[in-house]
Parts: sequence; structure tokens; C-alpha cells
Amino acid sequence: MSAASSSSPVRDAARRAYERGRLASAAKHAVLFGVVLAVLAFVHGGISALAWVPGFVVAWTLLEHRGMSWLAGARAGAIGGALALLLPASAMESCCRAGCAMTGGACCKMAGGCIMMGAVIGLGVAGWLARRRDLRRAEAAFGAAIGMVATAVPRCSSMVLGEGAGLLAGLVAGTIATMLVSVAIDRARKTA
Repeated sequence: MSAASSSSPVRDAARRAYERGRLASAAKHAVLFGVVLAVLAFVHGGISALAWVPGFVVAWTLLEHRGMSWLAGARAGAIGGALALLLPASAMESCCRAGCAMTGGACCKMAGGCIMMGAVIGLGVAGWLARRRDLRRAEAAFGAAIGMVATAVPRCSSMVLGEGAGLLAGLVAGTIATMLVSVAIDRARKTA
């Protein structure tokens, strides 16, 4: 029996209802998490950071609807993104002293510290995900990268473009690189 002949109008209607329910549930969770992110973003980055929250809600809705490894990765990524969101600027500006104002003359604007902090957080998230044997690693890695970027991007609204891009690049590179190594190790173990 082919897949087309096993389909019936009742089964199709049930499948559509199921998918609508999953999407509605995903949207509710995304809005709830979006409100939490909006509060964190506003406190840390001001009113300009709120412009990124709708993008987070859309990304989280899709990740939640997709589920499984994508969602597990996104949850870990969101924790890493929240860490990046809460980091003080002095932690990412390697040549700045603590408490330096962004417009002050004693502060330099370089992406190096941001890339390093993003990579450290990304490596931590990927290391945690690598320990989970129940996940599809590539899907979890991409879910984590999307979750981290969607959560951390409001942090970048208070940064210079190069710093923000550096932070996001570090988050994604750290996660994807580590997870791809995990995929290669898993494949090598299966063939051995």
C-alpha cells in the first residue's frame, strides 16, 4: 500500500489539527520566553534592545514546533545566550578597565574580546550537548546556535557593530565547531 493510498480525509484533518495545536503551543511558549527576554534585554540594553525580541519569538516558535534535538539544542543555546546577554561590557572589551563608559576615551572598541567570550560560551554549550547521547548532534548544534543568537542578539544593541558581530560569531563558531567534532567522533566510533 503506498503512502498516497493510505491517506484519508479524516487522517489528513487530524494531522492538520495536531500541527496547529503544536504550533499554538510553541507560540505560547515563545511569547512567554520573549517576555522574559524583553525584561532582561531592557534592563541590560535599554529600549533599543527590545527591537530584537520579535525575532526571538519567531525563531523560538519555529524551534519549539520542530522539537526534539532542535529544541534541546535551542534550550541549551538560550542559556548560553542569556549568559552573553548578562555579561558586563568590561568582560568582552579586553582592553577596557572595569566600569569604563562606552563613549569614554580610555575604552577601545575591538571585537577580539567579544569573539573570545562568545567562543567560550559556545564551547560550554556544545560540551554540555555533546554529553547527551539521545540527540541528533547536527540538529542540536544548529538549534543551539539559533537559540544562542536569538537570545544574545539584544546584547549587541548596546555594542559597536564589530563587537556585536564578534560576540555572535564566537557563539556560533564555538558551538558548531565543537558539535561537528562530536559528530565526527560518533561516526568514527560506529565504524570501529
